[in-house]
Amino acid sequence: MKETDTISVLICVHSQDIEHDRLFQDALESLVRQTYEDFQVVVVLDECWHDTRSILESYRSVLDIRFFERPRKQGLAAAKNFGLSKCKTDWVTYLDADDRYMDCKIGVQRQWMLDHPDIDFCGTHSWDIMEGYVVPNCFSVRDHITHEEIMAVLPDENVMCHGSMMIRKLALDSLRGYSTDKVWLGREDWELWGRAVSAGFRFGKVPERLYMYTLGTSVPR
Repeated sequence: MKETDTISVLICVHSQDIEHDRLFQDALESLVRQTYEDFQVVVVLDECWHDTRSILESYRSVLDIRFFERPRKQGLAAAKNFGLSKCKTDWVTYLDADDRYMDCKIGVQRQWMLDHPDIDFCGTHSWDIMEGYVVPNCFSVRDHITHEEIMAVLPDENVMCHGSMMIRKLALDSLRGYSTDKVWLGREDWELWGRAVSAGFRFGKVPERLYMYTLGTSVPR
């Protein structure tokens, strides 16, 4: 990463009830609180009910948001690929619509990438949110930091939290995004990591918990 590089946050939303709209609003609030503010937000409303758009509209005055609507969902991989086609920045970060960022997430991850310019795929460690409690996930913050450490375990275990990732857009374009083959349903990210490794792209992980993953709230995609 270079100082002048630009960043997008991509959020794909499939919400059809008040509870998931509330989670989506929490996700947007975590972007409002970011200590690093120079980023764009690209939102894909993937077959959402009418109330979701009204929530998004209310944040356009405080976030640099572009949003696009898809009337019929075709799977999360398809929604992500559509969203990536709308991202015109040097880097893409992700935020699942039911998760949150720590307030310093983008700024700390960006600085780590500036300090490690050879990395193309950068994740962070995460917290788990379960029934209102926030706890560390199963990995120590010392686990799977370098490219070599990640490569040693990645064939057997997906140790990269997808929502935490910051990825070079040129890498995503060259890999043509996510596979929409149903055999990879729910594992689209892991399949992408494998292709990225084969293509020679490098991975790294920030040794801090900067992402908050909400358990038990996923929706069928």
